[in-house]
Amino acid sequence: MSQTPPDATLAPPGGAQMPFPHGYYLPPPLPPWANPRTIEYVEGDPVPRGYGFKTRADRTLVGAGLVTFGVPYALSFTVASIATLGDEDFDQFGPLFIPFVGPMIAATTLEGAEGSALFWLTMDAVAQVGGLLLYVAGFAHEEVYLQRQFPVGARGARDAEDASLRAPTLSIGASSAELRWRF
Repeated sequence: MSQTPPDATLAPPGGAQMPFPHGYYLPPPLPPWANPRTIEYVEGDPVPRGYGFKTRADRTLVGAGLVTFGVPYALSFTVASIATLGDEDFDQFGPLFIPFVGPMIAATTLEGAEGSALFWLTMDAVAQVGGLLLYVAGFAHEEVYLQRQFPVGARGARDAEDASLRAPTLSIGASSAELRWRF
């Protein structure tokens, strides 16, 4: 008759899973300086300890607005600069230096502006105004995110840069030198 050794574990009845053996623990939490500085916040998510709500302009809309305005305006500015080098055509191409309404003014001042030239001037004005609207919408729509908060210690309030950047400071004078490293 074979017997099982006294320290051998038997499988639980009914096909249940074996429990984890003793000695497995969760890893310790990260120190505060190792956590990310900002976390994207989704409505309804719990706020982790040490973080607080912050708002900022919607960077995606602001960037899209700047690019949408900047590219057509740069093209208008370049065309106006090249066309007015001779100082003869400034009255016709000069309005292209004005953002937003310059292409529409140039459509009336350019001699023989018809067909495709009128179309591209109108598209230029529409793109510049569209970029302005995206830029304004980016500042009007606030984005909510979580930012790491630093507690007030015995030395007083620490700012985020000082607490997260543990870099040494070197001061060299006329007859002395000093090296400080804050922990």
